[in-house]
Amino acid sequence: MSPRDLRGLVPPEPMEIILDDVDNGSSGQQLAYVLPHFPGPLIPLLQQRKVGFDSEMLPDMSGVVLKLVLP
Repeated sequence: MSPRDLRGLVPPEPMEIILDDVDNGSSGQQLAYVLPHFPGPLIPLLQQRKVGFDSEMLPDMSGVVLKLVLP
């Protein structure tokens, strides 16, 4: 699974894309995104939806990979 790179988008577009994917995904589906920084405002919305998540900094420090598992 290659992460979808959302670094070039203007907020709140990345969050809208992620939430749309979450809301329209299927149980157990895994999603991944590259973002320019840790998505603090998105985390409570993922928690409300009971979405599992993890994040890690890219090796070159150019962004964060956000990995999701849908409930």
